[in-house]
Amino acid sequence: MNIKSMNILKSLFKQYYGRNISRVFVPKNFANREFAFQFFDKQGMVRHLGFEKVEEIQNYISKNIPRHAYYSTAIYVLPSASDMDEKGWLGAELVFDIDADHLNTPCKYEHDRWKCLNCSFEETGPPLDKCPNCGSQNIEKFAWVCKKCIDAAKNELIKLIEEFLIPDLGFKISDMLIVFSGHRGFHLHIQCEECLKLSSEERREIVDYVKALGLKVELLIPKYKRKGEIVGVDLREKGWRGKIARKIFEKISLPDETVKNIVGSKAFTKLVENSEKIIKEMSEPLPKWTTLYRSLGPKNVLKLANAVINEIKCSVDEKVTIDTHRLIRLPNSLHGKTGLPVTILKSVDDLEKFELKPELSPFKGEALVRLVENIPLNLKLFGENVGGKKGTKLKLSLPTAIYLVARGIAEFEEIIK
Repeated sequence: MNIKSMNILKSLFKQYYGRNISRVFVPKNFANREFAFQFFDKQGMVRHLGFEKVEEIQNYISKNIPRHAYYSTAIYVLPSASDMDEKGWLGAELVFDIDADHLNTPCKYEHDRWKCLNCSFEETGPPLDKCPNCGSQNIEKFAWVCKKCIDAAKNELIKLIEEFLIPDLGFKISDMLIVFSGHRGFHLHIQCEECLKLSSEERREIVDYVKALGLKVELLIPKYKRKGEIVGVDLREKGWRGKIARKIFEKISLPDETVKNIVGSKAFTKLVENSEKIIKEMSEPLPKWTTLYRSLGPKNVLKLANAVINEIKCSVDEKVTIDTHRLIRLPNSLHGKTGLPVTILKSVDDLEKFELKPELSPFKGEALVRLVENIPLNLKLFGENVGGKKGTKLKLSLPTAIYLVARGIAEFEEIIK
């Protein structure tokens, strides 16, 4: 980012904080939290800051205009101590981070690309570890976030809340703070007293549970036997046994090509022929998997169970959840790579309705920008075409222009009122 663009972006951030400083989120026990910031004209992060009063936080942000603002999920006796051992850890919120970048969304093949800087070979889609043409690991990557990416991250978080945290682990929605990160995904804070003292190891157990890590599938499904009835799983059962049974029941109720690809054509034909009987047996008060096993065979039942587990499990960033000293974005601050506010969503219903749209941005107007990278021609942001060759000038809405400049793929030419 050149000096002109940096100054324009900083002045826009200054306008935002001048109008919205009272809206910047102040966490519970803020006097026991560490705060940290990154700035437009300085390298690295300024951290180990503590504030006694809300006005001190607001004045610091208004005066210094950070590009990124963070606070600790942990609470400390002395949050301003520069030595972590001297801070006096008192506890930490349980936090989950779901990032579209970590999800295998098909749309990545529409907007992501990579190029080998050694042989110039390039392809669309997620980058490989090394170039298949020359073997070099010197890969230039271009990743984008579209509406489909955000929707996938949103649905992953809804699944985490509604299928794991509330029914299985007993957390309350009233203890949850749902936040759009301002860029590629969502943060979920669980703020109950019971969570504060959880160790990293205990948090890892929660992560392992929702990600199905170390799950022994053969112990969770009914054991096959050659003769007699095979006792099934109650579809109302909680935990992974119930989840697997319900998802298999759902697959068998509407068998499609995905099931056929898992079990093969011959077994699939038997499954379809016996589907009514299988559904009846699985949904009885004393459920049975007898006809399911007789139709598919034990190996295919196991394959089907493993396949549904991949659909059920949640993709969370385990490093964030197990870290009891984590810094996380401050809600209602601006994300320095997009210019979008880190936004609190008041309910799961608000989360379901959330969309990546220009109304998220607090900025109005238009700007002329110049691309400093070659951008795929099919690329869109907030409904506007933003693709073009390096050096192309584009007249865009101010939210789109800020996003591109903050991402480092364009420079401001001028702001058009």
